Amino acid sequence: MKSQKCTKRIAQIIVYTILVLAIILTLVPIYWLLSSTFKTSEEAIGYPPTLIPQKVTFDNFRRLTNASLFNFKSFFHSFIISVGALILSCFTATMAGYSLSRYHLPGRKCVMVGIMSFQMIPVLAIIIPLYQIFSLYGLYNTHLGLMLVYATLTAPMNTWILKGYFDTIPQSIEEAAMIDGLSKAQAFLKIALPIAAPGLSAAAIFAFFKAWNEYIVASTLTSSIRPYTVELYRFIGEQGEVDWSLLGTASFVAVIPIFALCSFAQKYFIIGLSGGAVKS
Repeated sequence: MKSQKCTKRIAQIIVYTILVLAIILTLVPIYWLLSSTFKTSEEAIGYPPTLIPQKVTFDNFRRLTNASLFNFKSFFHSFIISVGALILSCFTATMAGYSLSRYHLPGRKCVMVGIMSFQMIPVLAIIIPLYQIFSLYGLYNTHLGLMLVYATLTAPMNTWILKGYFDTIPQSIEEAAMIDGLSKAQAFLKIALPIAAPGLSAAAIFAFFKAWNEYIVASTLTSSIRPYTVELYRFIGEQGEVDWSLLGTASFVAVIPIFALCSFAQKYFIIGLSGGAVKS
């Protein structure tokens, strides 16, 4: 009995130690980014590095507003692209997830495996064909082009998330609504979709984050419509020198919308991801 308690206590210690290390590894880069924001350029590259700014300065924010250093229109481009990709991804994933959940068609499992397999394809493997196709059809350097790419990259995972969530909704609820006079489409829009709102929220957040933080596709398929991730490259000089304080400031400004959205939608995101884990 004592040995079992001892083994359980050791297992708990190991688990909590791993969790603490994971939290530290997650928070240290964020703290370092925040610290660099309020350091001078000399202190940001100084050695030994300082954990706390010796001289707190807000001059980096003033320097950042200089149009020659950073184009704040990039945030507008990122927002438009991310919202557009969110809408396209959620619409496609909702239709596909609902169909896979409600209609048991032949080959359904193969389709689901194929959808997830597509999610595993690295974006670098398709970036050159994408460039050629976009140049041919006039999608290069457009908001729509990036929306389509990001929606395609996130739709497979979102389809699985929403399919699992629709599985938890009893089909009898929709059948009862149809007996009361609703059509199949009306039952979906007025009954199933509102109940699946947490799952849809999780899919929307995933699609937005993916589009907001992506760099490789944006840098390859744009020339003037630059999202903020590409615009940050301005702080890396031709010889590889980096203005760490300005780069930290620009990155800090860029993550504010993510922190705000995550704080607001955290509850819905957790509910949405875990909602499909157990079938009713």
